[in-house]
Amino acid sequence: MESTDERTLQLIRKGAATATDREAVRLMRQHGILSMATWVVGFEEETDRDHWRGLRQLLSYDPDQVQLLYVTPHRWTPYFRLAAGRRVIQTDRQRWDYKHQVLATRHMSPWRVLLWFKFTEMVLQCRPRAIWRVYFQRDRRLRYAMRWYTQMGRRVWPYEILNFLRDRLIKRGPTVAEFWGAPQDGEEESMSATQPERRTSSRDAA
Repeated sequence: MESTDERTLQLIRKGAATATDREAVRLMRQHGILSMATWVVGFEEETDRDHWRGLRQLLSYDPDQVQLLYVTPHRWTPYFRLAAGRRVIQTDRQRWDYKHQVLATRHMSPWRVLLWFKFTEMVLQCRPRAIWRVYFQRDRRLRYAMRWYTQMGRRVWPYEILNFLRDRLIKRGPTVAEFWGAPQDGEEESMSATQPERRTSSRDAA
């Protein structure tokens, strides 16, 4: 779902809404399907208050699992144009993989963003409901899936923190537009609200 903020969802043209996302989580649980809420940090110039509000909203969704990512404005996404003037702090393009901070945040240092990132993960995964589902889920297959994901998370935690310490972040980098060049969102049909009509060839008709 990427965000729990209605304005942000409209900004990034996600095509979703907070009410439907929350209802989707409820319906998945009702029908025995695990939910994983993907939540992206850094769409806007976030503050401590924004992170705190986002954490509370995530808790209200009550997903089975959560995966946090960093905003990464690729050229083929509509968000690229919105982020064109933001500063880049990671110039290694191999790090533009959603798991590394790549954009500067005016109100927060990279360290502070990392702390909120990990704190949010910890609160969501360690809340009583989440722990109960990991160890006492009635469905054996769902319990196995929850335990597997929890074990993977324990391995990823130190790995991501170590990567952060190794990353060479720059304080005053180029803007996104200077770093990447022209946007490509107009070339990506899958981002359109409507798909172009498929032409039927004589072979298809046969």
